[in-house]
Amino acid sequence: MSYPDIPRNSLSDWRQLAHGMWPSKPTFKEDRYPSLEGKVVIVTGGNTGLGYETVKSLAGSTKARIYIFSRNKEKTLNAIDDLKLEVQKEYSVKNREIGFVQVDLSDLTSIKPAVEEFLKKEDRLDIIIHNAGVMMPPQGSKSKQGYEIQIGTNVLGHHLLQRLLDPIFIKTSETNPKGLSRIVWLSSTYHMFAPRGGIFWEDINFEKVPKFNNLTKTQLYGQSKAANLIQARTWSRKHDYPNVISSSICPGYLNTDLQRHASALERYVYQYVLWPKRMGAYTELYAALSPDVKDGDHSISFGTPAKGREDLLSDEVGDKVWTWLDKETDPYV
Repeated sequence: MSYPDIPRNSLSDWRQLAHGMWPSKPTFKEDRYPSLEGKVVIVTGGNTGLGYETVKSLAGSTKARIYIFSRNKEKTLNAIDDLKLEVQKEYSVKNREIGFVQVDLSDLTSIKPAVEEFLKKEDRLDIIIHNAGVMMPPQGSKSKQGYEIQIGTNVLGHHLLQRLLDPIFIKTSETNPKGLSRIVWLSSTYHMFAPRGGIFWEDINFEKVPKFNNLTKTQLYGQSKAANLIQARTWSRKHDYPNVISSSICPGYLNTDLQRHASALERYVYQYVLWPKRMGAYTELYAALSPDVKDGDHSISFGTPAKGREDLLSDEVGDKVWTWLDKETDPYV
């Protein structure tokens, strides 16, 4: 078994990688957000890190009904209490309601019950931000169904969640103004290190590579983020609902809980070279709310248009990934 084929990055790819270190300042901020009164927004993983900052900004500056989809009930309810206090302090908005639905995206059996619970609470869905994720966990980490944990959580978990939410999301989009209904898929500039075509099909879990090292860890994470970028581009082509904008983002090089598996030395360095997680919320909400974002776009920190790696952009690649994702999630629909 060989190593995956990683395409050589172009000059524009390297510029995009460098942009994460020296990004443009955000220009689409809270003073430009729409009111979203009567609208419903889901943020996965909104109880911590980047998702927490995104929920806080939405709660303080819009009137949307917001739901956090996350795994840990106690941690999320505590986070919601903290969010309410911070929203009141930073935005002078009192008693802001934020909903919670429990789901474990690394366990496909938990997703349908979570969607059923959500549907008992709401009859519409306007925006979903697929924010939750795992980055470079210990070698051999697996999802409940035995997938490598990053592709199991970041990709398959969100694919199934979106499939199950599609009926209410599409129904809502049909009565919304064009471009209001949105799906934001959290990719990463690390997709530049993914195998050619996004997925290492002969060994998706990277279990047979001759030597597992820091480079292969990067490629494995990049694989999941390339798949997220492909999902964003492929959703609209598979559904053909012109009112919807499905796009991907790299939120930025951020100091968040995603680095919890890093070494102590790496975490020490990160606090000096990475950006505050609050900045990444501007990227997420640029993709979720800005009139400048179009269907299939890819945005990078902190609200800058960009483009995915060239070999990931074809319909053929999108179809192959989508077919596999549908097949793997079919038993749980």
